[in-house]
Amino acid sequence: MTTRRLVHDEVTWTDILNPTQEDVDELGQRYPQFHPLNLHDCLTEMEFPKLDPHHDYLYLVLHLPYYDGDERVSRRSEVDIFVAHGVLVTAHEGKLHQLTDLFESVQNDQRLREKFMKRGSAYLLHEIIYRLVGKCYPMLQRVNQNIRRIEDNLFDQDIQHILREVAVTRRNIIALRHILRPQLNVTQMLESGEWEFIQEELSFYWGDIGDQLKQLRAMLDEQFDVITSLSDTIDTLATHRIDEVVRLLTIVTLLSVPLTVLSTIFGMNFDFPYTDWHLPAFLVINFVGVILTIAVILYLRRRRWL
Repeated sequence: MTTRRLVHDEVTWTDILNPTQEDVDELGQRYPQFHPLNLHDCLTEMEFPKLDPHHDYLYLVLHLPYYDGDERVSRRSEVDIFVAHGVLVTAHEGKLHQLTDLFESVQNDQRLREKFMKRGSAYLLHEIIYRLVGKCYPMLQRVNQNIRRIEDNLFDQDIQHILREVAVTRRNIIALRHILRPQLNVTQMLESGEWEFIQEELSFYWGDIGDQLKQLRAMLDEQFDVITSLSDTIDTLATHRIDEVVRLLTIVTLLSVPLTVLSTIFGMNFDFPYTDWHLPAFLVINFVGVILTIAVILYLRRRRWL
């Protein structure tokens, strides 16, 4: 439980890390216009981003990705935002370091406070969302690096490692698509809405964030197509290698068939003709086996199977 408050001119930014019921109650007392359902939503994890407009404030739920290095996948972190005239409240789990770093930077730098908070809470809201969305580009660059690494090692012998890298990269792309796609609806509502505490000139800025989200979505779609094609290529290579192994085993089996048949016949437990001629019979049997094996080899080569 950490509540930090920053005041500059007529704007108050309240940032709450890991909000508790006590934090929510205090927030409701300080800002009685906030609806109790919106305050309760700060304590629960929403399934989808949303924007709830009220006559004197907006309540936003945004989901932004952060990278889990242990599992090598991007995970979702929720940010609950209240914005009213001169008021901005952010509540989150603290996993989005760009948000906590921004608060600390604005708190410690007079120039940044003047830049981000002097023009109102709506401009500060734009700056927060703009930075949160902008931090998604390095994540997609990491995905591109993984894809290039897979392409460079596509024909290596360690097919199991490549298959794992493809699976990990594909899972990360799917996670990023699932997180970022719904955010576009929120920015479109901000762009098209008309609220007295959201300046009209900000519609262009919301449109710019929407364009960034569209660009991110297009990049993710392209990356998904590429990793799917690479997966299909690896599957084809793996199938070809398996076919080669099966082909080799089949040839070895065919070459051993003549000798196997002869050894089976002459291994029967009864007397054959000329059994008293041990050495000549042994040489004849081996000679016939070799001739039959050579005949099989020539037949396979003639059919271009060998």
